[in-house]
Amino acid sequence: MNQKEYKECLEYELYRGSHLTFLHKIRIKYFQPNTNCVYMARRMWYLYGKGGLSRLMSRFIYLRIIHKYGCIIFPKANIGKGFTITHPVGIVIGACSAGENFTIYQNCSVGVRGAGKAPVLGNNVDLCTGSCILGEIHIADDVRIGAMSLVIHDITEPGVYAGIPLRKIH
Repeated sequence: MNQKEYKECLEYELYRGSHLTFLHKIRIKYFQPNTNCVYMARRMWYLYGKGGLSRLMSRFIYLRIIHKYGCIIFPKANIGKGFTITHPVGIVIGACSAGENFTIYQNCSVGVRGAGKAPVLGNNVDLCTGSCILGEIHIADDVRIGAMSLVIHDITEPGVYAGIPLRKIH
C-alpha cells in the first residue's frame, strides 16, 4: 500500500466522505475509541508493509493497541478498505485476509486453529459480538455472522449465519 492509498483508506474509514471541520476530524481520529483503533491499525499495517526500520515502529503501535484498547491486531493482517471496529475491546485479529467493508464487533476472534493457515474473508463481512472464525477457511462475500457463533467450516454463499453448530438462518 502506497501513501496515497493509505490516506484514501483513512479518509474513507474515519470520516466516511463527509465534510467535517478540522476540530471534528481531530475528535474522530484521536478521541473516539473505535475510529482511533482503526487509525492505529491502519498506520501499523502501512509501516509494516514498508519494511526495514518501519517494521519496528509497527511493533510499537501493535503494543500500544494492546495496552490502550485490550485488542490484538496482528501487523501481518491484510484488511481492505472500509474496515470498521464498533467496540475495540477483546478483539483478536490474526494474520488473516479480509476484503472491503469488514466490520467487527467486541470480543470477536479471527485467526488460525493450531498450526494451520489463516482465514480468508470476502467483501462486506460482519462479525457480531463474540463470534469466532478459526482455521483455514474461506468466507464468501456479503456474509453476516451472528453473535456467539463459531465458524470452523467454509461459507460459500451470502447470507446470515448463526449458532453452534453454524447454520444459515436468513
